[in-house]
Amino acid sequence: MRSQYIKLFIYNYLYLLGLEFAFKIAILKTYDIGFFYILLFSLPIALMLTFFSSLFKRKNINRFISILIWLVLLFIAGAESVYYSFYRTICGFSALMYGGQVAEFADQIMIHIKGNAFVIATYASLCLLLIVLSATKKITHERFCLKETIALFIGTWFMGMTSLELQLNHVEDAKNLYFKTNDLMQSTNTFGMQTAILLDTIKLAGHFEEDIEIKETKTYQKEDSVVYNVTDIDFEALIKKEKDKTVAGMHAYFMGSEPTKQNQYSGIFAGKNLIFIVAEGFYPIAVDREITPTLYKLVNNGFVFNNFYQPIYNCSTSDGEFINSLSILPGVATCSMKSTSNVYLPYALGNVMSDYGYKANAFHGWTYTYYDRHKTMPNLGYTYYGYDRYKKGYKYALKGIKDSWPTSDIDVINSSYPIYSKESAFVSYYMSISGHLQYNFSGGNAISSKNKEVVKNMKASETIKAYMASQVEFDRSLEILLDNLEKDGILDDTVIVVSADHYPYGLTNKDIAGYVDWMKDENFDLYRNNLILYNSELSKIEVNKYTSSLDVLPTLLNLFGIEYDSRLLIGRDIFSDAEDLVIFNNKSWITDKGRYNYLKKKFEPFEGVSVSDDYVNEINEMVKLKFQMSKLLISKDYYRKVLGGK
Repeated sequence: MRSQYIKLFIYNYLYLLGLEFAFKIAILKTYDIGFFYILLFSLPIALMLTFFSSLFKRKNINRFISILIWLVLLFIAGAESVYYSFYRTICGFSALMYGGQVAEFADQIMIHIKGNAFVIATYASLCLLLIVLSATKKITHERFCLKETIALFIGTWFMGMTSLELQLNHVEDAKNLYFKTNDLMQSTNTFGMQTAILLDTIKLAGHFEEDIEIKETKTYQKEDSVVYNVTDIDFEALIKKEKDKTVAGMHAYFMGSEPTKQNQYSGIFAGKNLIFIVAEGFYPIAVDREITPTLYKLVNNGFVFNNFYQPIYNCSTSDGEFINSLSILPGVATCSMKSTSNVYLPYALGNVMSDYGYKANAFHGWTYTYYDRHKTMPNLGYTYYGYDRYKKGYKYALKGIKDSWPTSDIDVINSSYPIYSKESAFVSYYMSISGHLQYNFSGGNAISSKNKEVVKNMKASETIKAYMASQVEFDRSLEILLDNLEKDGILDDTVIVVSADHYPYGLTNKDIAGYVDWMKDENFDLYRNNLILYNSELSKIEVNKYTSSLDVLPTLLNLFGIEYDSRLLIGRDIFSDAEDLVIFNNKSWITDKGRYNYLKKKFEPFEGVSVSDDYVNEINEMVKLKFQMSKLLISKDYYRKVLGGK
């Protein structure tokens, strides 16, 4: 084989290692067996890159292709670093196809680029070095040697496959990770981002389905005199007639799941109205006795949740709606809600409460087609009202929305309230808008600028003040809503729920940590939030259970006395005796025993708590299955198969 071809291969390999190791150390901050696997699995990728940059006899063409490849790799490493800074996870090929929400906000991208300037400069320096070496002919670009390339590729690939048999990673089986699952985050940590993205793309193209291993298929043991939130489903009969192995595995999983028991709060809101708000960028910072008095009142009255979390997922706002609305974990490399427009979703509030005689409407103050809400919201059972910004003649266009970025939640409340307030029973869903980034007073955020005077005396950075100013608008919209309900004599008969879509990632982690005293660990504390569950007739009740937005839907179904099968939802009724469990997008988790950093494979027990040696493995297995089932509930249209939806 020509020596210059080998030399180019070595340079490509070292470049890949430089990018991968810098990403692992500076971004993921993990130090584990992944370094060894990255050494091996970068070899065949480096060889493929060398091959593609050596296809032609003319060296100048090959040089151009090489430089282009180096720049693409630089872009991927930089983009993944910024993406991880936003979402604490990796962007896969399928998420790129949706055009991630981050790409729409150049100002915020620049903030996160600056925050990762050192590692991005490291990537760029490595790329620049190769370009200089190529320009000065220290690297030449000969044409490939096919036989030797094939032999070397087989050899390097064989080394990688052999290493999988060694099972060097005692916590996460690398072979299982490579062949049987599609865990983009953990694959990146173990094999490197290039290998992980390549695997993700191949598996998606091949319609890959993860292996489901159900260790327990026995049905739960009923307790006498206990009422469960469960319906009559003959899973054994379903398994016998099911030809799809994956669906049969799902039947076995849900048959063996423990349903939640009804409790002292079951049905306490039966017959009341429900206003459910997924609040854009809502966060504990937004709650202030003087500046946002309505939010302060709602957070500190009714049910008060002291350990509530709102994890973020790849599709940010849309995934926040997904998890709040469906009690299903979003996919970690896609926009999950967009996949639901033709899927049967019987437990979505719009659908299930319509069966109980409620009038169901949904409202949003931005373009009605955004995130395909004009398709997904009707499928959730709502008549969907949105902003017809481009005058397309949308049948359910909200009137009175003044054009700005973002628009005003006050306008949305004023335009929407008359639509449902006279109904005998209603469920009204809102996706708020005023709290949206960017957070500044320089013209990028009309709502922040509008409320600048309200926050001028805050002892905080300009970014925090601008964020708070955006939430002032949301607070005032809630004040108007409560006043209207009280004037119409229906406040006591209405339940207000507010759950965030995600933390305000328009603020940097440094911004947040500098303003609050409770953010000690970005893997967990960044996602602490407030859940508002308020009714004017309800006394203050503090809840210390560790819970998240995944649990909101089953909790509401139980409170409103709705018949449902709790085994078929991934979350659990907060007021049930189900074990505490908060699940994050990278498969980290919190229980009442402690918290586990999945990426670093580290369990931190809470003070005074000890667990068995198998505890972490048991929870990891539970979390893995919940992610698997979440994807399959949508992709297999499972509720239709089990509950007979049309």
